Amino acid sequence: MSERREDWAAGLRAWQRFHVRITAVYTLVVLLVLTLAALVGGRAALDAAMVDLRARMQVAVIALADGIDPDWITSPDDARRAAIAGRFEHAVSAASLGNFYVLRYDPDPTRLSFVVDWDPRGDDPAEPGEIYDGSEVPVLLEGFHRAVIEDEPFEDDWGPSLSAYAPIPAPDDSPLALVGVDVRLAQLQALRRRIVLATVGAWVVAAGLVGIASWRIGRNVRDPLTRVIDAASRIADGRFDTRLALPRDDEFGLLSRHFDQMAEGLQEREVIRATFGRYVAPEVARRLIAEHRTELGGEERLLTVLFADLQGYSTISEQLAPRELVALLNAWLGEMQGAIDTHEGTVIEFLGDAILAVFGAPSSQPDHAERAVRCALEMRDRLTGLRERLDIPLAHRVGIHTGLAVAGNIGSETRTKYTVIGDAVNVAARLEQLNKTLGTDILVSGTTLSECPADLVATDDHGEIQVKGRVEPVHVFAPVRPA
Repeated sequence: MSERREDWAAGLRAWQRFHVRITAVYTLVVLLVLTLAALVGGRAALDAAMVDLRARMQVAVIALADGIDPDWITSPDDARRAAIAGRFEHAVSAASLGNFYVLRYDPDPTRLSFVVDWDPRGDDPAEPGEIYDGSEVPVLLEGFHRAVIEDEPFEDDWGPSLSAYAPIPAPDDSPLALVGVDVRLAQLQALRRRIVLATVGAWVVAAGLVGIASWRIGRNVRDPLTRVIDAASRIADGRFDTRLALPRDDEFGLLSRHFDQMAEGLQEREVIRATFGRYVAPEVARRLIAEHRTELGGEERLLTVLFADLQGYSTISEQLAPRELVALLNAWLGEMQGAIDTHEGTVIEFLGDAILAVFGAPSSQPDHAERAVRCALEMRDRLTGLRERLDIPLAHRVGIHTGLAVAGNIGSETRTKYTVIGDAVNVAARLEQLNKTLGTDILVSGTTLSECPADLVATDDHGEIQVKGRVEPVHVFAPVRPA
């Protein structure tokens, strides 16, 4: 079975195999869905993270702004600045944000001044009183009046960042200062990178699980499918004892049961055909079994008849015991049958020490005449080998003629026989007998020879001869024996 499997497997490229294609389609579809889900989910996760970050920034600046006394802004000193920085440090550790600062309001937006600038990394913070030009940052100026957050990162002298602001009003509610928090672009990129890595990691894990599932599914399809193909190949080779016997409760199990029923039926049919074929020509047996009928009658067709007879049978039968005679006869018939089978002829019947065979029936053969002549030449060679093997001076005569005949079933409704009837049969029999007169072993009619290739075989032309039972003479040729 492994050789057969290698044969059909070698004839299929990987993408032509059903389990590969169905697994590939399943995997690609699921991976596509996973990819879309990862893109959508990753984007949603990033949006959610940004919403959370904005919320934390806004809550932090509002809380810090509410906790800073306006007097700390109007009359700052080192202690008050340290107190503000301490609150900023606590907010950073609690909210995981960037640097915080306090800017004092000035009607001139180019004259905003730092009260405190606290950076947890200590990256060059602004000095108290350092001027900041806010004229190009309208959101920042709005932060002196209400809590706001930028829509997109803004780049200043400290680099690109996303900022949120909340006002610290004076006791009379006039603008005094604001608390700002910056989340640097690098922090935003790190946030995006973490989300992307988490999304990719989840995708890889999911893809791995899909790959394992696809492999299992493909194997679940491949294994029974391979067994079905192997079993079908065995059946195609004529090994009808093959059984699938898949212990499954799915469609493959149902297929297995039906397959085994089919194989059992074919096995029974083959036994019948083989047994039947021992009594009639195998081709006739196959045709009768295939058609499921044995109607009486036949069809007229052009065919070639071969008649062969063991020469000197009466003399031989006197010299041998009955068992030896039957063994000899079977040996000769077996060799002749082999030659006929080689050239796909049909043995109509064994007539004691004679054989009636036909070419071109029951199956049509355009080259039936050539097949018959080649068969006769092989019969000559086989006889030579048999004679040497048995050390008995055996000889036979063969007559071949091509013509119209009726091939079909004759007999009664209860017992029939496949045969050929017509002038072609009679002429072939007469030519076989004519070998006695001409001292030849094979005679072929001109009609047969005209249907063969011109260079098929060299012949001796014996001219037109009147044969018994026929008005018209027959042009007779004898294939020349090889030197």
